Amino acid sequence: MSDIHHTQELTYPDALIRLTSTVLKFRVPTMSEKSKTIDFLRSFHTVGTHPTTQSVLKSANNSRDYLIKALSSSKTPHKTVLNAVQRYIPPLHQILVACRVQPESARLDERLIFEWSTGIEEKHRYFKSEAIMYELVMTIATEGLAHAGIGADECLDGDFAAANRSFKKASGVFDFLYKEQLPQWHAKGGKTQDDALPAEAKIGVCEAYRVLFMGIAQQMAVATVLMKDGTPSWSLCAKLSLGIAEQFEEHVSIMRSKAASTKSRIDPNQFLLMTFQIEVQRALSFYFHARHYWESALEYGLAIGMLSKAIQMLQTRVTPSGRGLPEISSKSPLKVIESDLNEVKAHMNNLLQSWERDNSRVYFEKVVTKIPSDKQLTEGVRLGSPDPYILENVDPVALILPDDNNYKDSSGSNGGGDDDHHHHQQQQHSEETDYELAKRLQEQLNAE
Repeated sequence: MSDIHHTQELTYPDALIRLTSTVLKFRVPTMSEKSKTIDFLRSFHTVGTHPTTQSVLKSANNSRDYLIKALSSSKTPHKTVLNAVQRYIPPLHQILVACRVQPESARLDERLIFEWSTGIEEKHRYFKSEAIMYELVMTIATEGLAHAGIGADECLDGDFAAANRSFKKASGVFDFLYKEQLPQWHAKGGKTQDDALPAEAKIGVCEAYRVLFMGIAQQMAVATVLMKDGTPSWSLCAKLSLGIAEQFEEHVSIMRSKAASTKSRIDPNQFLLMTFQIEVQRALSFYFHARHYWESALEYGLAIGMLSKAIQMLQTRVTPSGRGLPEISSKSPLKVIESDLNEVKAHMNNLLQSWERDNSRVYFEKVVTKIPSDKQLTEGVRLGSPDPYILENVDPVALILPDDNNYKDSSGSNGGGDDDHHHHQQQQHSEETDYELAKRLQEQLNAE
């Protein structure tokens, strides 16, 4: 009986938590040096004479300057960037709304040319537009990527519950851009051709990153469960890990089908990690399910078969398009997690040997070599939904033309800021039990 007691003590290593919570870390977008010359007070000098309008224009200038400084260094804490973005959005939104509801008065004395780099694409380059909507979209996207950066920092610190919340917020921002803000811009004729704007300003990309950040949030949920004292719900972890793999697969699929030209501009290492994580999460789903069948369902032969399957899935693929993990070369970005992967593989092999020994001495069950379809998970669990992002309603400020009805601004441009026309707004210890556990888990994550 001492062997059985020993088996129960074969707990998972910390490397398993680190492996399941491996995340991407994104840059936030930046503004060009030329962007520092933008002055809303100068641009709306003639029509922005109302005291309230002057106050909002000045607030937009000050908060924009603060944001530019926050974005100017890669060492700026993501929380500082988030604070700067959240200060800038209200007055910027107010100016946009004013131009939308008063298009005839939205005349500029000086052109507004906004230049933003992308935080998602591989190459650092600037995209310019005169659309105030462009400025708002990129500022909101920066808010989403700042939340993702905060989540990555919280993950590194081991605060997985907080990281879960941050990535759900990031997902909510991109959900808002995908469903509301960008469709409004497109509907009003905004120039959003594939090469004209950063990735963050594309509907397909925002849809894909909405799914990606929800998958990463779910990674944090699994890590939270594994960090807690006591035995995890293995069947829940199995379903959550499968759900993560499905979301990452969906992310890649959306990028291929709806943002193919933009996908070619994104760092291929991101998709290398996606390929790695999809295979790892599917393998972990079999590992967790095996532990469920061994410890809860007491189906020892099935558990051994599932664990063997998990180990097999963690082997390096023979061909680039074959099953298994991508090769980790000396220069691969995956090199930093190779030691954790090897430790997890060693743990699984030790556990398998222990189970096989106990089965040969005590249980004498036939080991399953082909997993029956009715014992495999057909669908993962997706935990929660993106945190809703709300762009608060604002009152338009007054834009007042001089008495001369023939007044034309010196720049010849309209202040609404949307390309040429510039006035735009903007899902048995059983299935049911595991779904209830998933719901309660998310409530606990939100409360921690």
